[in-house]
Amino acid sequence: MRVLDTVDDLRREVDALRAELPTRRSSVAVGVVARVAVEAGILVAVAVVAGVGHFRPLLTVALMAAALACVVLSEWLASRSAFVPRSFGFAQERPPVLFYDPPPESRLDSDAWERGFFPESEPAHL
Repeated sequence: MRVLDTVDDLRREVDALRAELPTRRSSVAVGVVARVAVEAGILVAVAVVAGVGHFRPLLTVALMAAALACVVLSEWLASRSAFVPRSFGFAQERPPVLFYDPPPESRLDSDAWERGFFPESEPAHL
């Protein structure tokens, strides 16, 4: 009887621990599904173009290898973008710049080349 009581205690503890764990649902983003569908479509389109065009087998293999390399590169970039924090680079929110009014130039603020060519001239007043 002790063994059965021990097993019941263990079963209750296991059930309690399972209840504490969050349920794990496989939630796949719509963007991921769309990206994979587009990549598969690209591979199929390249294969169809190569088949309809009656390309040589070596050219068909080269085209498919190039298309596969592009798909693998895009998947690698997509997987890397998942680890970029939002506060990095282009994702930062900055206040929009409405306009920029530069300060008026004085005679000494002009370009160094201009001062070299026209050291004593004044700008023409129109």
